[in-house]
Amino acid sequence: MATASTTTVYGGDEINAIVLDPGSYTTRIGYAGDDFPKVITSSYYGQVKNDKKKIFGESINVPRANYDIKPILKESIIVDWDAAIEQYQYYFDQQLKVVGPEQPILITEPIWTETSYRQQLVETFFENFEFSGIYLAKSPTCVSFQQGRSNCLVVDLGHDSVLVTPVIDGICLLKSSMKTKYGGKFLSNEIQDYLIDTKKVVMEPSFKIKSKIPTTYPDPPKYELKNNNTIPTSSSLSQSFLEFQNEKIYHNFKEILEVPEKNSSSGTTTTNKDSSRLFELPTGQSIVIDRFKIAESIFDPTIYKFTNSKLSFPPNNGEISITQANEYRPLKRVRKNDDEEEEDSNQSTPKPEVNIRGISQLISHTLSNIDIDLRASLANNIIVTGGVSLISQLTERLYLELSNNNPGLKIRLHAVGNSTERINQAWIGGSVLASLGTFHQMWVTKEEYNEVGVDRILNQRFR
Repeated sequence: MATASTTTVYGGDEINAIVLDPGSYTTRIGYAGDDFPKVITSSYYGQVKNDKKKIFGESINVPRANYDIKPILKESIIVDWDAAIEQYQYYFDQQLKVVGPEQPILITEPIWTETSYRQQLVETFFENFEFSGIYLAKSPTCVSFQQGRSNCLVVDLGHDSVLVTPVIDGICLLKSSMKTKYGGKFLSNEIQDYLIDTKKVVMEPSFKIKSKIPTTYPDPPKYELKNNNTIPTSSSLSQSFLEFQNEKIYHNFKEILEVPEKNSSSGTTTTNKDSSRLFELPTGQSIVIDRFKIAESIFDPTIYKFTNSKLSFPPNNGEISITQANEYRPLKRVRKNDDEEEEDSNQSTPKPEVNIRGISQLISHTLSNIDIDLRASLANNIIVTGGVSLISQLTERLYLELSNNNPGLKIRLHAVGNSTERINQAWIGGSVLASLGTFHQMWVTKEEYNEVGVDRILNQRFR
């Protein structure tokens, strides 16, 4: 029978674990067992030049002279460790009142993390925080737990990337996963190109506008800026701060996008609805946009032609190279030993020219390459998640294309209807996972970390 101290160390049912879900655009923090995170904050921080103090949360939107906005993560990978530690410590101490020695922490991570990064992640948390235990969980695995499907295909349309991951028995098949950058940031770049480089509209963030008179493009905007005593002068506002504010405009722009319908027989897109919509800029100027054209690039990233080539992304077919030890493979599906696989790879033909794959092509390619014994199960359990997936009519169009491209499979999509739940799906899955009564034995304590080392922990405890 476990003693009270053992229960405290490993975080049993009585211990309220912390769940941390760091994302490229937002970071979520909360208690395991809750339905939603307590904290949803920007994955950016602000810093005035020549000042060591870092600013987090909504306060980063306050205009300041000589003030930069910097990312903490890119593609869900921490790029500024000092800022990450300071941000997490701020929310652990100030808002959640975490008692580290009495609470373990589950951290979600993307599937493409390298071993060196995972080592640094574990070492950083054990050395800088006092949590009683730690566990690293892959984001697609957490999504599968949120849906209660141990075998599924997770399609995550996020800000920095689009990821398709087969999950078998709750474990991600890394070599069968596919990833492109044609996600939310790609759409933002298209919108920026369309508004600024193509239409040449005047972009002013909301905080600078004192008053405005509605106009319609191509008529020039009619607005008045706040006086310089209210906000810093334009010359003292950094480019990074202005770009961060413009990103909010692009985010609002994306909310009115809609994926066009596709003719099931001819395979061509149809525009039975009026595709034009008015979008009002902070200056009061409204511009008529084609809400179908930009949204269509989710399925065909080549359809939008950039005026500013610096905003476009290099061609990407979705294939990724991940170097992690001991990748999981279902034992009953193994057909060859490692020597045979190595011999086959040496005799393989050169890779063809890189093709650009949209979301439906990524999924179809993944299904065609997965073991035939798993294909039907995954096709029937496709989970669509991420903020970009909220674009109107996306799931309906995706279902139609997948059904046409895979006639021998029964396609079934699972997309949570609640938008707040869908964009927090990985955190919610981590909350479910960490609150399970049987999960207490999975926590890695600092004593174990000190005893066996981070290499052994990564190879044996976190898969």
